[in-house]
Amino acid sequence: MKFYIFIQNEPFLLPKVLDKVLREFSDDCAGVNIQSVAQGKRSVIATALDLWKLYGFRYFQWKLRAFLWAKLKARVVNGFLGMTNTCYSVGAVARKYGVEVTEAVDVNSDTFLEHLQDREVEFILSISGTQFYGKKLREQIPRGIVNCHGALLPKYRGLMPSFWTLANGETQGGVSVHFVNETLDDGPILIQKRYALKSRDCLEDVMARSKDLAAEAIIECVHAIAAGNPATMPNDAADATHFSMPGPDDMRRFRERGHRLR
Repeated sequence: MKFYIFIQNEPFLLPKVLDKVLREFSDDCAGVNIQSVAQGKRSVIATALDLWKLYGFRYFQWKLRAFLWAKLKARVVNGFLGMTNTCYSVGAVARKYGVEVTEAVDVNSDTFLEHLQDREVEFILSISGTQFYGKKLREQIPRGIVNCHGALLPKYRGLMPSFWTLANGETQGGVSVHFVNETLDDGPILIQKRYALKSRDCLEDVMARSKDLAAEAIIECVHAIAAGNPATMPNDAADATHFSMPGPDDMRRFRERGHRLR
């Protein structure tokens, strides 16, 4: 079964997730499409400004410095020196396993649909992907498109689920791997995994825990899809909750519950 991976260009946690997936399935992976870090329909700059307003200067500048340092290490260590013992970008991970990389493309374009067809792609795995996957794309992929979402669907559809579960005082977090349809985070669920949330958990730790669990769920999902006719669980819209970019009041509530960003 040939499959394609859509993944966000995030240098902190996703290279490890992709490494675990490709270590298991690189021979069957026809390519990796790297997508923007922009949230929703925002541009990268608009996303950065929203996060600055939300997190404040101290955390934002720490995150920005870490982002730029990871980008520099990827360019020097993985690019110039060609070393892949540690990969600092998802692109470096793909190249480590000899998997073709595409970047900065519209995955719904006729050109990219032809690209997938030429490679006989039967299945697409979206890991924190940031593009909408249109009808023509969905209909072209015989075994479907699945997305890995960092919450226990149908609750916490939308953006930044790790933040929202902490801000709302949840005692459990999790990840859901689900089929993609025409509505955000709405398709039938294939795999769900849970973890405990504690009153003093910080956002960075919860995001790392979520991504570790996501890698396990994704590997389990690919095996299920390859075996054929995987069982699914309902993702009932009647029980859904939806969340977008948090605001200052949400951050105050997050802190009042005893949580930190890092």
